[in-house]
Amino acid sequence: MAAEADLQFDGWRVHRVSGEMERAGKTCRLPQQPLRILIELFDSAGEIVTREQLVTVLWPQGIVDFDNGLNVAVRKLRVALEDTGDSPRYIETLPRVGYRFIGTAGAPRVEAPAPRAKRLSRRARLSLALMAVAVLVLIALSTWRVTHPAAAKARHIPSERAREYYLAGLSQRSRRDINAAPLAIASLEAALREDPDYPEAWAVYADVISAAVIRQEMTPAEGVPKALSSARRAIELDPDLPQAHFSLGEIYLDHQRDFAASRIELERARELNDQLGRLWHHYAMWQGHQGHIEEALAYIRRARELEPMTLLYSVNYGLLLYNARRYDETIAFLEPLVAANPNFDQARSVLARAMIATGNFAGAQEQLRRRKMAGMNQSEAGYLAAKLGQREGALQEIERLESRGRAGFGVAYDIAIIYAALGEFDAGCAALAKAIDDHSVLLGWMRLDPRMDALRGRQCFADVEKKVYGQ
Repeated sequence: MAAEADLQFDGWRVHRVSGEMERAGKTCRLPQQPLRILIELFDSAGEIVTREQLVTVLWPQGIVDFDNGLNVAVRKLRVALEDTGDSPRYIETLPRVGYRFIGTAGAPRVEAPAPRAKRLSRRARLSLALMAVAVLVLIALSTWRVTHPAAAKARHIPSERAREYYLAGLSQRSRRDINAAPLAIASLEAALREDPDYPEAWAVYADVISAAVIRQEMTPAEGVPKALSSARRAIELDPDLPQAHFSLGEIYLDHQRDFAASRIELERARELNDQLGRLWHHYAMWQGHQGHIEEALAYIRRARELEPMTLLYSVNYGLLLYNARRYDETIAFLEPLVAANPNFDQARSVLARAMIATGNFAGAQEQLRRRKMAGMNQSEAGYLAAKLGQREGALQEIERLESRGRAGFGVAYDIAIIYAALGEFDAGCAALAKAIDDHSVLLGWMRLDPRMDALRGRQCFADVEKKVYGQ
């Protein structure tokens, strides 16, 4: 008879104290951390147990890298339960939220005893023993490869010349004093000509091309297929390269609004290496597109902690503060950033938005006047003109944007913002509906963007939101 301390489900019997596990006559012992996770989940069967709850149970005094430690402990539990496939049988993961026990509680079924087998010869027993040892070795190797993906296969070693081009591309990608995107693209293309099998170069090339489309330096028709094929080529060359997965995840997010596919790629990258700032940056943007502002802010802070010198993360932290309607904080954060980087046009655009929100129209005008490139932020000048009551100036900006639209750029979302600020809501609704198909990359911010408040609550906004998010 099973002790009351036993956990019993789907043929498994697990002792709460010792961690001894038994199923179908086989026994093993579960380590303490995976055991404590299993107990928490089993005792709350069918309910979500958050990651924070599990961290508190496992590390009541706190540790520095609890997030990674929890991932490892859950992985050990899955391996012990043989629950590592794509369709979980016992432990369901709710990414970034927690876990849920989905097994069937109850005593294991007692099978009828099998007929007594004929005694095997000594040679047959020896053969079976050797086969069992081989199977155990294969299982051990498989488990080791899962927990050590970077060592599962030899990494590609690029040529020295290709690596120099690649490093130059990385450096140029991060520049904000000039528009260095063409330089970065040229360097990465040179790296790939030198070494076509260089997965890291393909991944960064995908990222740079995607960013060029976002900043409206390249049309979606030209850039998105190129970015997609480059990211997929990187994964083909090295399935365990995290940069390739989060680059593909970003492309799915910004250019295809395939949130489910994007999340899968970001989660895969996180499993491989959760110490990369760009991963957390892209994940912050994913959370922002969902309307999860606090999660987005937490993730972008993590990106900045890992790579504090990367200006992209700083400006998008300011963008998230703006979308959280913390305008004074946005201004206080971005003003010194712009002072230190006067050619950082993207930061000036977000700063101008926050100044408009606080009524500092003169300050916003000055920021927009000093921009050299509008980039992705095409609506600010027209939005400011509308707020100042300058209808003709706002309409002229709409005409300029419509011209860009005819050239193949996604501008309908920007036009919707200007029309809404003018109080022309029907025209704003019509433009917002067009943004679904014209590759307006900023459409993903519609749930948070304060400039959408004039249309928020209208049926057209609800209709577009449903098409974008499928809800």
